[in-house]
Amino acid sequence: MSDDHGEAGANPSPEAIPARGEGGARGLLAQLRELWAPLRDHPRLGLLALALLCTFAYFVGPPAWNQNSRLALTRALVEKGQVHIDPWEVTTGDKSFRDGHFYSDKAPGVSLLSALPYALFVAERRLTGGELPEVRVIPLDPGASAAGTVPAPEDRLPGDALAYNPAQQTALWLCRMVAISLPTLIVAGLFYLLMLAEFGRLRWATWATLIWLLATPALGYSCGLYGHQLAACCLFGAFALTVLSAPEHRAPEAGWGMPVLVGTCLGWAVLAEYTAAVPVLVLVAWSLWRRGLRFALGVCAGGVPWAVLLAGYHTWAFGSPLKTGYDFVYLEEFAEGMKVAYGLGWPNPAVAVQLLFGSYRGLFYLSPVLLLAAWGLGVCLWHARAPSEPNADASSGEAGVLLRGDWLVCVLVGLWYLGLNSGYYMWDGGAALGPRHMVPMLPFLALGLGPPLARLPRATLVLAGIACIQMILITAAGPEAPGHGNPVWAYAVPEIRVAQLPPGSATTLGRLMGLPGPLSLLPLIALWALIWPFDQDEREGGDAGAGTPATDFRASGADLDA
Repeated sequence: MSDDHGEAGANPSPEAIPARGEGGARGLLAQLRELWAPLRDHPRLGLLALALLCTFAYFVGPPAWNQNSRLALTRALVEKGQVHIDPWEVTTGDKSFRDGHFYSDKAPGVSLLSALPYALFVAERRLTGGELPEVRVIPLDPGASAAGTVPAPEDRLPGDALAYNPAQQTALWLCRMVAISLPTLIVAGLFYLLMLAEFGRLRWATWATLIWLLATPALGYSCGLYGHQLAACCLFGAFALTVLSAPEHRAPEAGWGMPVLVGTCLGWAVLAEYTAAVPVLVLVAWSLWRRGLRFALGVCAGGVPWAVLLAGYHTWAFGSPLKTGYDFVYLEEFAEGMKVAYGLGWPNPAVAVQLLFGSYRGLFYLSPVLLLAAWGLGVCLWHARAPSEPNADASSGEAGVLLRGDWLVCVLVGLWYLGLNSGYYMWDGGAALGPRHMVPMLPFLALGLGPPLARLPRATLVLAGIACIQMILITAAGPEAPGHGNPVWAYAVPEIRVAQLPPGSATTLGRLMGLPGPLSLLPLIALWALIWPFDQDEREGGDAGAGTPATDFRASGADLDA
């Protein structure tokens, strides 16, 4: 057993677990302090977190239908105290129509989280006399502007275009920084802790975290006001908290605080994306197996208030707790596809192949390093221990923290989203970066990066580098890659090469500083170059957090017959 593992691992000691009577907020805070302790031992991780936050902030997305729909609901709540989006319905095609009013057809979670930052934005604008988000018409007929006959947005003619003022992009950027980017950064810490506790290597945990966030479609959807990345954070956050807070030898639980927090995460996963409901049920059943009846009941109790909130929103907007915006889709081309089972059918194997390997929306094409992660996930599942096997105490040095059932849950979540996306009538996601409906399963898949980083480190990092370049290019161009052509070579590369983009396009802080074309990415590159040897503490101090023998055996590739 390595002494370093005890210092760097994320497993709490039995003494650190609050007693049974110490529940509620006090017990929860004690547990969270213990969980986050390994991060405090390595100060350079704070520098990495700051670099990630700056990276998310560097990209400024365009006003697009999906994002505008969520912002419209936020504006309705903040500015009007209503849920209908009539004043802003012209900004989006992702909308519903019921009883004479327009509504966002999206799950309300992202819009609800955006309410506070948008309210502060509105207050600042009213105090300073600044503009609120607005849209105007650019008529097809140039003579209309000269004659002063420009129509209102709702009366625009075929061929007329919409143009947004800078406040629209600013509001979208601010809301997604708070509602999407910040939760991503928090859950990145949990991902790191779980990788460290399982594989016991600081370098592997660091690289795996960065690969998930920078070398997969998670980057693009961490920089846009979509629900997919928030759902990923909520689902994986619940999974990680359940594992990392487990006392050794299945000791008595430490109050209701942690299971209620896990239930809150699961409730918000469904508030963010309706399709998370099935993984939520899987995770609730898994929590019963993993932590016992008391913990599972706490999880259910934690989720109830958010289920009530969702039902209340549905009743307010759509007249019934069981009706959603997808029951009242406005545009006929979308309504037709949603008529039967909300557009969901049986998984299509041919579509699944395209979603994984195709050059149009293929996950492994855009992020080839995830192919190794899928292999690693299989290796971990094959070699994982069952709870009935000896040495169930992870701190004994005989095994990592994840059981075979935990790895099975990761596989099931991945299969659910692959099947869901391949059976959806609009499987390509329209204007999208990769298979966007599969984004919530990415952190579960990325847990499998341990074996590739151990056995094939160079190949893993080379493939991660290729994926990172592609993700940065597409995110800079805007995650709304068109519904045709190669998203890298036919979309991202030409967009990046344009010296000056029209107003309202996806942009970066580099372009806003006046840097043209590819040079606009130089500040971001310089930021990461400044902190590049971020694993310096490990290279200078030896194998801090060296893995346990069983984990090393499973990850090293010995007997990799799986």
